[in-house]
Amino acid sequence: MRGARRTGFVAPPVRPRRRQALAVTAMSLVAVLTAMGALPAQAAYLDPGVAVPAAADRAADAAAATRLAAGPVQSMSVTTEASVAVQADTFTGKEIPPPPPVVAPAAVGAGPATAAAPAGAAVLWPFAGVTRISDGYGPRSAPCSGCSTFHDGLDMNPGVGTPIGSIAAGVVSSVTAYDNGGLGVHVMIDHVVDGQKVTSTYGHMLAGSAAVTEGQTVSAGQLIGNVGSTGQSTGPHMHLELHLDGVTAIDPYGWLTAHAGPM
Repeated sequence: MRGARRTGFVAPPVRPRRRQALAVTAMSLVAVLTAMGALPAQAAYLDPGVAVPAAADRAADAAAATRLAAGPVQSMSVTTEASVAVQADTFTGKEIPPPPPVVAPAAVGAGPATAAAPAGAAVLWPFAGVTRISDGYGPRSAPCSGCSTFHDGLDMNPGVGTPIGSIAAGVVSSVTAYDNGGLGVHVMIDHVVDGQKVTSTYGHMLAGSAAVTEGQTVSAGQLIGNVGSTGQSTGPHMHLELHLDGVTAIDPYGWLTAHAGPM
């Protein structure tokens, strides 16, 4: 009998069981250390006072993050043009009417003149409207050689040629139609006002302008002449005198204001 056949296989030696257990343990320890090295540093430390989120909560957070990342991207378009509403101030123009025309005083010989005030009133100012007064009643410095230092009347300056009206109804007592110095061309009229006789005198009238005659009855406001500068005069004006009972001189301005009202 031939000897047993030899093959190339060599059977490994049988290791003891203790060595196998040590090998398994070493491999498990290596796997644990490898897994811990892959985690963040914060994951290796757990605060005893902080609760660790459950697996379900972590899954919900992950899903929300996914939806947020996949959502539409918001954008805003900015342009340099902007619509701005501007309200402008507005105004309405109004045309101012022209002033009334100024009518020049009527000149002598230019046609029939009218009285300065309407007829029929009891007492009137000799001129319509407000009239400039250059000298009042009372003491004064003589304005010219031969002029008095006590003014017996009221000097009114409406302008040369202005019609003069009678201050009240009455009877013409005197007419001086020429320039004789003093009051120059002048007219005197007797009135009865409130039962008292009052004589009015209109001096320095324009030469040839006397429109009444002695003894003529006149009404309040009736034309008696025009403003001039005859006699002792420094310029065109009308000198008005008032005498009670034909004798006592009084202040014409005060008397007219009391009986005719303010100018």
